[in-house]
Amino acid sequence: MKTTLFLLFVIATVAMLVAGCPGSGAAPTDTPAPTPSPLPSPSPFPTPTAEPSPTPTPPPTPIPTLAPTPARPANVNLAPFTPVGWRLPLIAAGAPGPRTSAELSLDGSTFLSWAVINNSPNDIDYDFFVDVYLDDVLVERWTANGLESNLFISLNDWDNLPSRVDLRPGTHTLKLVADSTDLVPETDESDNVYELEYTWKPSQAPPTEPTPVPGRLPDLAPAIPDGWADSLIATSYEGDKTDGPLSVDVPTYIRYGFQNLGPVSIAEHVVVYVYFDDILVSVQAGDGLLGEESTGSSEWDGLLQTARVTPGVHTLRVEVDATNAVVESNERNNTIEKEFIWSTGEVEPKPPVDPAPAATAPAPLTLPNLTPGWRQDWDAPISISHQQDTYVDSPLTLDATPYLDLVVHNLSTIEATADFSVDLYFDGENVHTFDFSANMAPNQLFWIEDWDGLMEAASITEGPHTLRIVVDPDNAVREANEDDNVFEKTFVWSRVVEAEDGPVVYSDVDLHQKLSALPLLLEIRESALSEGGFDYSQEVLDITDAGYYLLTGKSIQDERLTIHFFTRAEFEAWIDGYFAERFALSPETEYPVLLERRERIKATAVGITVPRFGMTTVAIDAERSPADVVQSLAHEMGHVHQRHAYPASGESGSNNSQRGIREAQAQQFERAFWLKLEELTGTSLLSYPDYEGYQVFVNRRLASWRVGLHLDEHFLGYLLQWLVVLEDSNLSELREELMTNGELDAEASLALFEYLVTLPPDSADEYVSSLLETLDVNIRSIFSIAVGRLVPELHPDEEGPPDLRETGLLAP
Repeated sequence: MKTTLFLLFVIATVAMLVAGCPGSGAAPTDTPAPTPSPLPSPSPFPTPTAEPSPTPTPPPTPIPTLAPTPARPANVNLAPFTPVGWRLPLIAAGAPGPRTSAELSLDGSTFLSWAVINNSPNDIDYDFFVDVYLDDVLVERWTANGLESNLFISLNDWDNLPSRVDLRPGTHTLKLVADSTDLVPETDESDNVYELEYTWKPSQAPPTEPTPVPGRLPDLAPAIPDGWADSLIATSYEGDKTDGPLSVDVPTYIRYGFQNLGPVSIAEHVVVYVYFDDILVSVQAGDGLLGEESTGSSEWDGLLQTARVTPGVHTLRVEVDATNAVVESNERNNTIEKEFIWSTGEVEPKPPVDPAPAATAPAPLTLPNLTPGWRQDWDAPISISHQQDTYVDSPLTLDATPYLDLVVHNLSTIEATADFSVDLYFDGENVHTFDFSANMAPNQLFWIEDWDGLMEAASITEGPHTLRIVVDPDNAVREANEDDNVFEKTFVWSRVVEAEDGPVVYSDVDLHQKLSALPLLLEIRESALSEGGFDYSQEVLDITDAGYYLLTGKSIQDERLTIHFFTRAEFEAWIDGYFAERFALSPETEYPVLLERRERIKATAVGITVPRFGMTTVAIDAERSPADVVQSLAHEMGHVHQRHAYPASGESGSNNSQRGIREAQAQQFERAFWLKLEELTGTSLLSYPDYEGYQVFVNRRLASWRVGLHLDEHFLGYLLQWLVVLEDSNLSELREELMTNGELDAEASLALFEYLVTLPPDSADEYVSSLLETLDVNIRSIFSIAVGRLVPELHPDEEGPPDLRETGLLAP
């Protein structure tokens, strides 16, 4: 899950001036109208800060207790009130002045006035709240700083109603609620509400063209952010993300999480109501979420100051999009509700949490380990061909001599000093034994080439036959692992060998056929591969093959390449297996670096490309949406193309600069891939609406990459793409295209990839350092170009997939 944490801010909770004159029922004079606080907007470029250094865990500290709240007798009473000269306690008018009866229209302003009295002989010397609702949607909440006996407070001509609700023509119910959170114990709790209906006439302006109804909609629902225990948290431990003990005598910290499950983004602010036992205690709002974006609220600790909380069981309820401002595909999944128990007195200090056990490297091997071996560009530990010096399989016929190759590997850092043998089996029968008498050094390969004795040793008939090798069958060598000595493979012999096919060639019709599933695949939100679920691996391969062919002129089928699609658990197990081989062949001094890299890949990676088992191997975590899997595979195919077409650029980077350049190559290949698909299909895949949320998205990505570029080669890669185009004098034409059009087209994007793969690895540090010196100068230009791609008034049905945002907006 892609998770973005943003802060929800309290909306429109405004302190109200309470003024009064001596005498019963006297109207306050010169009372200024309260002004709601404006909604804060995110800074376009916050200054990024580095991650703090770890500090020792301090000893537990006591939870602070609140000042004791005195028991309040029920000897006062609040109620809506009609002052002298007013018509009603709550008035909506089309002109200023509570005496007016001007009719209401959407073409004019609406002025609200209200009054609330303390009609008792006792003062209220603490805060309480007054709410106004329109059709049960909170319009505004005001804070009254107490109220003396037999005096009233009032609000005159408040005209912010249109900014709080989506006001439409027709009849609506306005409601005034005194002491809306039940903070005040009263002699009469039944007279706090006044409501009535008002009618707004429709606008006389010419009607505008109706906006086409979108076929794709957002969907807000509770979600558990990464690192949280639940979607609604209440605790006395500040900063915790799991439920904890609660007490009426210490602060309560509340937070909640939710997600936009839909594929399209939300332009409006999302308003959230927090209820305590059906009492609305907090109204919060935040930027609309992008498609499939998750968020977790900041902590709110105002419950005990907002409502009367008594010891015992109470219910917290959170309603997301409480005002129904967002049109959703599902309006019935917006609520989180849980019961909690509040006690009294102090809360025990938070107990220390045992850290998760750290990952460990395997113990270094103390014995050799003989296994069937894999040579790069050999097909397997056993390969058979009718041609000598090939080391790859070929079609087999009964009338030609088969030449067999086999490989043995010492997969360890320990020398094997004893003689050993390898048995060859044909359909389960031992047909030959190969003897190896020399000492086998660490990580050494022994092999037999072009052995031609198979026809004499075995009876070969038409059809499939299984060959198996068993390394060291007599256990002459004590090994670290005696269970990995066997390899078998099935070969097919025919009477006549058909001519081998040439390279794959696709016509435009073929490519369109391969891409026929693309529109549907981009909309599917379930995993491309999961236990017991659908398997979209073939569709993913077809789309990737088409894009790779458009970029390189080659099919994936013609590359020496293996692609594995895994569930997440399988992917992590595959990573463990790959690194087990790396540990076995590395000195113990390199274990810390290998361990860190293994754990980082398992924690963050969704794809990896490595040489393994004789060819380039791509492993993909396919337990994600099909579009995201295609995106990852397109990225890895950039690494594949670099390895195969530009071997001089190196197999892997030995330092962060080289690794950053390699990631920039794959990221730009990835962008060229999607641009080529756009060209062929005539469909826009990388368009995103000009919403504030997207500007925030671009800003946050650039800020995080800027901070982490020395820690993660992927962050460095994204920034290097921009800096290479903007600063390298060899790319003036690309720079002009970028500055003129705001982006590179498919051909220019591929040209940038080809330039990046020809950069000499030995000068990477100097080259990258010189580019990074210009980052502060260029970062605003990068931001401006990226957000300049956002499309004003883009229809929701044309918004690109959530998985392609970075490619669409954050690569040149």
